[in-house]
Amino acid sequence: MVRHLRHRRLLIVASIISTMFGIRSIGAFADNQNPDVVPPQQSVDGMTYGQWSAQWWEWLLAIPYGKNLPNPSFYSTGHHCSVNQSGRVWFLTEPTSGTMGSGAVEQCKVPTGSYILIPLLTAECSSRETAPTFIPTPCSDDTSCRACAKTLADSILPGSLVASVDGTPVTGLQSSSTPFPVQSPLFYFTMPERNWFSAEGDMTPAGEGFAVSDGYWLMIKPLSVGTHTIHVEGAVTGFEEKVTYKITVGEP
Repeated sequence: MVRHLRHRRLLIVASIISTMFGIRSIGAFADNQNPDVVPPQQSVDGMTYGQWSAQWWEWLLAIPYGKNLPNPSFYSTGHHCSVNQSGRVWFLTEPTSGTMGSGAVEQCKVPTGSYILIPLLTAECSSRETAPTFIPTPCSDDTSCRACAKTLADSILPGSLVASVDGTPVTGLQSSSTPFPVQSPLFYFTMPERNWFSAEGDMTPAGEGFAVSDGYWLMIKPLSVGTHTIHVEGAVTGFEEKVTYKITVGEP
């Protein structure tokens, strides 16, 4: 399913995935070209971009979603931004409400010294959802989940991806050899009765499941104490997304 958006089946990203975890070792995208972004071929705390993307989805799906509930994707004010967050990597999400095409703003306070994982555009296929009609095989095992997620991810419009950190553009997103699309390993999740799938109108009951994620992610290096702005854009046919993250680095 496509992240944080009601039209998830038509959304989302990626390109051609070259390895099991979607990590490409491309020397052209040197660290100094994007000084605020961890290169996709590098790991953080011993985990790849793809593995962190699985952790992000496990985190999101476990949190009850809806009014007066703690899933941070329901809000745009930074409310509940710190729910179930720990360790050196801080997960950010976008608000599920609002007009994505005209731009959404998400606020969050992030602890000093934290990496920040942001989904630029991403999709997932899980064993708990009915596959859309254009997916030939539903998500029933590692192979089928991987194929399903890639089919959704391949709907990206070439050249639509844009990102910046404090006004400095992230380079390499639009290149034909971009290293930024990643696919996760098969991951397992547990979700409550009031779950994130309800953001998209699904009536998926509480329980356990497995899934694969595919898409574009940014792992931002620890930022200095103070305020920062991260902006991302992307599109598929019939849908455009623009999100600006207003980050305050300090104690949560």
